[in-house]
Amino acid sequence: MKNFIDSVVRTPGMLFMAMLTTGFTINAGVHYINGTGFEGPNLLAAGCLVVGQVALAVVHQMRRFSQNNKLTLQ
Repeated sequence: MKNFIDSVVRTPGMLFMAMLTTGFTINAGVHYINGTGFEGPNLLAAGCLVVGQVALAVVHQMRRFSQNNKLTLQ
């Protein structure tokens, strides 16, 4: 399980997407506290980034699994 988590963390782009998600979430919190009513687009962007992170991790793991697979088709 540790190898899987390390592999997901090392996925290219995962850290950048996590930083963007954190930024959008903080920005949404600031808008909520100030009462501007503009937190919706920031939360939507953060949610889309989370979905993108999950999709990126799944695709990267599938690619990694296919490269490590020893079976060959004949």
